[in-house]
Amino acid sequence: MKIFNSFTKEAPNKVFISILLGALAGMLYSALIPLVLSGINPEDPAFPKADTVTETLFSFDVSNYKLALMFLFSCVLILLMRSSSEVMLIRVSSNVAKDLRTKFYYRIAGAPLATQEKIGSARFTAAVNIDVPRIIGGARVIPEILINTITLVGMLGFLVYLNFEVFKFVMMAIFIGVICYQIPITIGSRMFQTSRIEQDKLQESIKSLIYGAKELKLDTLKRQHFFKHTLLNHEDNILKNNKRAETIMRATMCFGDLISFFVIGAVCFIFVNYYSISQQELVGVVMALLYVTGPISIILGSIPQLAIASVSYRRMEKLIAEIPQEDSNEQVNQLGEWQSMRFNQIEYSYPMVSGEAGFKVGPLNLEINKGEITFIIGANGSGKSTLSKLLTLHYLPTSGDILFGDQRVSADSIVSHRQTIGAIYSDYHLFDRLLVELTDEVLATTQHYLKTLHLDKKVKIVDGQFSTTSLSDGQRKRLALLVAFLEDKDLYLFDEWAADQDPVFKNVFYTEILPNLKAKNKAVIAISHDDKYFDVADKILVMDQGKLVDYEESSLHLAQVS
Repeated sequence: MKIFNSFTKEAPNKVFISILLGALAGMLYSALIPLVLSGINPEDPAFPKADTVTETLFSFDVSNYKLALMFLFSCVLILLMRSSSEVMLIRVSSNVAKDLRTKFYYRIAGAPLATQEKIGSARFTAAVNIDVPRIIGGARVIPEILINTITLVGMLGFLVYLNFEVFKFVMMAIFIGVICYQIPITIGSRMFQTSRIEQDKLQESIKSLIYGAKELKLDTLKRQHFFKHTLLNHEDNILKNNKRAETIMRATMCFGDLISFFVIGAVCFIFVNYYSISQQELVGVVMALLYVTGPISIILGSIPQLAIASVSYRRMEKLIAEIPQEDSNEQVNQLGEWQSMRFNQIEYSYPMVSGEAGFKVGPLNLEINKGEITFIIGANGSGKSTLSKLLTLHYLPTSGDILFGDQRVSADSIVSHRQTIGAIYSDYHLFDRLLVELTDEVLATTQHYLKTLHLDKKVKIVDGQFSTTSLSDGQRKRLALLVAFLEDKDLYLFDEWAADQDPVFKNVFYTEILPNLKAKNKAVIAISHDDKYFDVADKILVMDQGKLVDYEESSLHLAQVS
């Protein structure tokens, strides 16, 4: 029932009205059988004597026209109330699905970057594409279960009215049938849970298939090994578990459809031998049991869907529990002017892995000034990427202080400080549109930069959207640079930006773009290995095993000199 809470929170009044209409429809359903029996068994003392007057309505002769009108009126009411109930719930469920996805999007966006990197995009994608639809599907059947339960209760009440001994016998038979039904359902649910875990692994493998396409094309044996032992292995495991689960579920559902008929058979062929029951009562009992076949079938048939939804709900809850929210004030406030960004005894430690301490950066003491170009260099694994993410406030330090001017970065100000920073990382994402307010000035500036970056023949701006992003790696990075210029930040960080550029544009980047940003009093940071352009930098920071070392004494400098 936790799943249904999302419905009641979204639109409590609509859900209440929907269930009320469904309940009334269920009660009217249960009243149809005695109404019909009153018409076809007028001499049965268990029912009121029916009026046998025949009237002509719309050229048809109708016996017991008052009962017929009541029957017709009841059917119309059932149609209207049941339809209104289900349509209302479908609309609410559509809103719930959107809200659930939206909240999940904001949850991801509000998570620390380190957490997002640890969890990975595959689990996020699987949650949105698999778990959310299953949860919504499970929530949708809960009202239907309630409505049919009310119908079932009404018909069982009718059995009490007909013959209490029959009622006790039927209840005992239904109880045994439900127990026999629930055991395989539980087994099938566990298999679906195993399959759901395997689907997370499959999502990761699909990601590897897409992003590792170049590597797989170069080595047939490598590709075959990947398919056999990774991608198709997960597919086979999912298929195996789903087949078993679906087989159990479907067989159990078929058994559920026949529970009412087993009960009818038990009443007609066994019960009548031990208890006295009139022919008219037996007809009423059989009709009532035939009537409850539908509600029982719907209730039992909904249980597998609820079981699958519960698996996804638990999976979603577990994932959300793994996504902490940053302790920060999301409101953007105006900050004071600053000329330098300073690190004071900054340290950052990665979480422990397999009981071993994670990589540690720091303590770091440095100063980044506006109107200066700073290069960060170092060997692979030296801590350059971690330092860069600390500089752009993507990572929050384990200890120490970051100051912009005299203002310390805190939970209240970190979001505001981030608004002054622009970055193009090596794994940057190029959005397909300009995510800024479009004005004539912005469009004119965009066109200017398109020409400057030699992209005006490749890319146009149509309603704020790039006409194409299917460009070479170097051109895509130039387009990302254009976006960075439009954002007009105070501090810029470029992570190996020139790595994909031809010699001409590499030279333009180091000798024109970076100096121009410096001239505009921007703080410019570049992670680079292009020692040919080290003279462009006002300051060079060298990372070595998580610490800053003097450039003149570093192994990189010695290698260049030799």
